[in-house]
Amino acid sequence: MAGNSELMDVIRRNVDNHHAKLSDALFRKWVQLQEENKIGEKETAFHLSTVIDLKTAIVDYFEGSNLGLSWGNTSEEDQNGICSVLLMDFLIELSLTLHKKFKPEQ
Repeated sequence: MAGNSELMDVIRRNVDNHHAKLSDALFRKWVQLQEENKIGEKETAFHLSTVIDLKTAIVDYFEGSNLGLSWGNTSEEDQNGICSVLLMDFLIELSLTLHKKFKPEQ
């Protein structure tokens, strides 16, 4: 588990700008899913296929980054947990951004 917490610490501390790069990769995937009409309605925005597509974008990022070796040495169960945490983080950031953008002036 030490390796996994080190991997998450690297991301959390944004070493080599990994957190920002992951956010960018997820946002590009989000836009692509919107353009493909896979995220058109509130009811379909978090369909299992959408979640899988977003988690796959995280995996692709890790495998193509300098964290690929650490990622490859992480158990599948822990990889899934890391993807879930990072996806939740991205969705929270996205919702806060959208909330601020569309919040009525008071």
